[in-house]
Amino acid sequence: MPVKEGYQKKNGKNRKTDSCSENNRLEQKPESGTGSETGKLVRLEASDAEQAKGMDTQAMVPVLCMLAGLASLAVFGWVSVPDLKYTKYPSAGRLWELAATAEGLAWKYGVPERVTQAALQTAGYLKAGMWAGVALGFLFILLAYRVKIKAAWLGRLAFLWNAGMAAAAFLWVTDTNMALNLLAGRENTFANLTIDSRVQLTSAAYLQILLAVFMVPFMKKLLDTRKEYAAEFYQAREETADHGVGKRTFLSLALIVTAIPAVILFGIYFLNDRSFYFIAVCLVILSMLPFFLVFENRRPQAREVVVIAVMAGLSVAGRVAFFMLPQFKPMAAIVIITGAALGAESGFLCGALAGFVSNFFFGQGPWTPWQMFALGIIGFLAGLIFRRKRGKWKRFQTWLCVYGGAAVFAIYGVIMDSANIASVLVKGFRWEALVPMYISGLPMNLIHGTATVVFLAVLGEPMMGKLERIKKKYGIMEA
Repeated sequence: MPVKEGYQKKNGKNRKTDSCSENNRLEQKPESGTGSETGKLVRLEASDAEQAKGMDTQAMVPVLCMLAGLASLAVFGWVSVPDLKYTKYPSAGRLWELAATAEGLAWKYGVPERVTQAALQTAGYLKAGMWAGVALGFLFILLAYRVKIKAAWLGRLAFLWNAGMAAAAFLWVTDTNMALNLLAGRENTFANLTIDSRVQLTSAAYLQILLAVFMVPFMKKLLDTRKEYAAEFYQAREETADHGVGKRTFLSLALIVTAIPAVILFGIYFLNDRSFYFIAVCLVILSMLPFFLVFENRRPQAREVVVIAVMAGLSVAGRVAFFMLPQFKPMAAIVIITGAALGAESGFLCGALAGFVSNFFFGQGPWTPWQMFALGIIGFLAGLIFRRKRGKWKRFQTWLCVYGGAAVFAIYGVIMDSANIASVLVKGFRWEALVPMYISGLPMNLIHGTATVVFLAVLGEPMMGKLERIKKKYGIMEA
């Protein structure tokens, strides 16, 4: 049944709250020293201190992450040697078969017996460490199911152990590359040890570090299932005043302009543009962080996430529907509308998701992370520039169209042209190639910018109006 809404006035402000929430508050007994006369809702704690039986959704997060880590540890290749392709030796060696990789390197490059023996010995240590990590992971999964929060220490140990295995494998790869460079008479420069190296670490190894970074700090909180069984409560909803762009948005901007480009460059140099799926997933995770910073002082609501998902879906559908027209797509226009209506963080997340998902239809590749970043940036800037400006600017839609055309032409176009330069010319970069590369992209950028202006002129005001009504009706994205 739909909840009937009522209104309550307090301290000169109109506060909209659920009538069920008000009734529950009145039925609660006042507690001394709690300030119950203020009318604030407090969350009821669980009556018992026992952990929940079985495995609930929240506690499944570290368990599923551990399963993914174990699959990466034992199933996928950690060390890539492209020169061993079409030979009897594995070109993507798993952690437990690095001995075969070392023998293949000795056969391919004529490595001395003494160096090969040292590499085989280290590979044996890594194999033993891998099986120890697998044992720790399975033991953690079992204890997490049985004792929940009491298994947090073992979970931290398991994730840190597997991250340490990734660091050890990186040292083995680096030491091997240095030895191969010396044998070939090459200098041990940064480029020769990364993008031009004979042996490279794959994304499966870096996944262990990523899992440890996200799981170790929050392990205890995720495994604490007691609050999942606490009494439900209704949260009062207040319409907040506009205090301008806050510190949270500037923190999000700093994350976007530093961490995300660093991840893209990491994929170019250390993964040689071959693990674009891994880089794209990392960008999706980083794109979600600024969005969820919106909820730092309150609980997220499903309807808020659903709106972002719908807008990202519309962006993807718009690009697919106009597949026959090169660059004439409404995707960027919908991303800009999302940012202008729902905020900068929502605009960036919508753009990143739209770029990633739409490429399942148009083809994934090294360009996907750049496309996600470019679409996210124009959505984020739209949220900063047009934040709560609808109804205040006389020519709001005109300025929205101007921004859309300029942003797509100058920001999206330049970023995607730079992606071509970074991916194609990184091995032999020449400054004289910059101008021809950017000039060759001008026609497509002009078409894309014109299409964005057209779609913003047609869809901007209607979609902004609907999103504004949704925000007012349900009180979403107002923090």
